[in-house]
Amino acid sequence: MSIDAIRGQTQRETSQLTDSNVALYRDHVRNSVMAHALGHSGRSTLFQGLSWDYFLADVELEARAARIRMRDMTVGSICDTIDALPPTAIVRLDAALMVYFTPSSPDNEAQVDWLLQGQDAATVKRMRQRRHAVHASGAIAAKQDEAKKAAAAQEEALRSQYRACPHAAISTERDHFLRWIKLQTPDTWHVIVEGWDYNSAERDDVIEWILDQPNCDLGTAAQFFFTAAIGLAADDPEKLSPGYRRKWHLMKHVADNWQRGLYLQNQLRHSVEPSDMKYYDELAAERQAEGCPLPWKVPGPEVRKLGTRRPDSAYCYEHFHLRLGFDAWKRHRERAGCGKDFPRCCEA
Repeated sequence: MSIDAIRGQTQRETSQLTDSNVALYRDHVRNSVMAHALGHSGRSTLFQGLSWDYFLADVELEARAARIRMRDMTVGSICDTIDALPPTAIVRLDAALMVYFTPSSPDNEAQVDWLLQGQDAATVKRMRQRRHAVHASGAIAAKQDEAKKAAAAQEEALRSQYRACPHAAISTERDHFLRWIKLQTPDTWHVIVEGWDYNSAERDDVIEWILDQPNCDLGTAAQFFFTAAIGLAADDPEKLSPGYRRKWHLMKHVADNWQRGLYLQNQLRHSVEPSDMKYYDELAAERQAEGCPLPWKVPGPEVRKLGTRRPDSAYCYEHFHLRLGFDAWKRHRERAGCGKDFPRCCEA
């Protein structure tokens, strides 16, 4: 319907509306907008979805027909516009709330029919087409949600198989682990060092070997150094337990390697918290100022440049549990034909 037709209909129907009815409809329309805005105040875009697109388009159309200039599409401007619209414009917007926002059901359809009885043919046609579009869009969204839920359930079932699959686990027995690590890439070394249990004294020869290789990434060395330094840098190694004393000496050895330029590759990003690195840097500065500097040197924060890439490895590691990563396991599983009769497939 054109703006002129809306204006004409407003003039014809105003006399049929009581002030109390108009006030009731206006409050309902304004309060619906306010309630939605309050319920979604944390979102960057308040009015999302096809129903709101249609409703706000109607508000703009009614405002132009009434020669009301909207400031913008903020909540305050929309509500101010609603307060200023003529009675029949409010009746149409009240109907639009029912037409655009209620799901399809016999009761709702009967209510929509009743609300549209007093509207002109163009308005009825437009609102019914939009209601159909809203429901069609909702049906598509519902199917997409069902598909996502089914995919998520399938993924979780696959992860359950992954966690139980013996072929995903890799031995970390001391001799096996050291032989295995020597055949891996610097990216996998980084995964191992990042997931290391620094409170354990077991298998330290593995990370000692990694951190003494020239092709060990500087980010890997920094991962170990700063993680160890948070707990050990301020300590006297002679007063530490044997396990921690070994870590202390490895920490110093890594710092010496770093200072003399052993680590030629600098691509990988460590996961040490900035606050932990700041603690170490403040400790180093404080000891330097006191005249008893730490017994090693590493580049300070103003010149320290480390890699930004996350490691690309087929493996994951945490607290001496080494496994194929989930994606690598899936590829291995598909190639081997594994999983067709889980868990009996793992017994073969």
